[in-house]
Amino acid sequence: MDVKCLGCYKITVVFSHAQMIVLCVGCSTVLCQATGRNARLKKGCSFRRKQH
Repeated sequence: MDVKCLGCYKITVVFSHAQMIVLCVGCSTVLCQATGRNARLKKGCSFRRKQH
């Protein structure tokens, strides 16, 4: 899925089953944290699912 950063509005690709913390490419803000199953997005992050 594509996740848009709140600080710099850059779009970063995040996998739904990410195993580690994902940071923004532009400003190093934490976009999502890993859980046991799916990645959990930070509050306020907007996202869109990829089309197959």
